[in-house]
Amino acid sequence: MEKIITKLIIADVDIFYKDQDIVVRFYDGSREPKEEEIVNLVVVDPGFGYLYLKFKGDAALLSGYLNEIIFSSDEMVDAAIQYIEDLAPQSKNLYMPYHISRVRETSCVEYNGEY
Repeated sequence: MEKIITKLIIADVDIFYKDQDIVVRFYDGSREPKEEEIVNLVVVDPGFGYLYLKFKGDAALLSGYLNEIIFSSDEMVDAAIQYIEDLAPQSKNLYMPYHISRVRETSCVEYNGEY
């Protein structure tokens, strides 16, 4: 677990690598269950969203979704984009179209071990 701290964003992040590709998960680490708490009733926090940077030859594609309650402005989304670009310096001079959805949770499907 790492932490991103900018003027606009404070969040825990998990970073997953596959070859050059990167997935970043933004979340609040204090809401994650500890190992000893994973017994019967467990609430799994989905986090604040994900960004996925996929390299394709001389280009890269950036996609994902971010919770609009947390990432409430374009500047905050731009800070998240900058964060993942900084993780992959090879993306700096590449053509990189992106589509990032800001989403609001309307419902969920959940199993918490109790029912």
